[in-house]
Amino acid sequence: MRPLLRRDRDAVSAVIATILLVAITVVLAAVLYIMVSGLISPSGSGPQIMGVAVSKTTDGTNWTLQIVSTPLGLTPAMVHLQLVAPNGTSIVYKTFSALNWVADGASYTGTGTSIRAGDRLFVDVVRFPLDYQVVISSSTVLYTGVLR
Repeated sequence: MRPLLRRDRDAVSAVIATILLVAITVVLAAVLYIMVSGLISPSGSGPQIMGVAVSKTTDGTNWTLQIVSTPLGLTPAMVHLQLVAPNGTSIVYKTFSALNWVADGASYTGTGTSIRAGDRLFVDVVRFPLDYQVVISSSTVLYTGVLR
């Protein structure tokens, strides 16, 4: 008597080949997703840049650094002012709120609890003459410029 079901070994290898093909496709799709997702940044976080206009006061005794634009949510306790001599020595590195005119030769004047356009930093021209570098930073550098 002949068996009703016949053994077909080719069918087994076709099933295995299909499973392997699907598994490889899934792995490649996952790798491609990981590579592409690293290139895409969230739309809510743009560049962190502070616009600053540097000038001298009318009597010429102070530098005025007027904040023209700023990222939202920054407070004077979060943002640092660094003044660097032309030879690269850092002279002042303090938060806006910790600046003291007598000790540091710099002060911050702002309205409210957050930094806004129109707020100002004053820097002593005698202590910080031409070519001193100004760096304003928080978790990243927001502004860099030279006193001129």
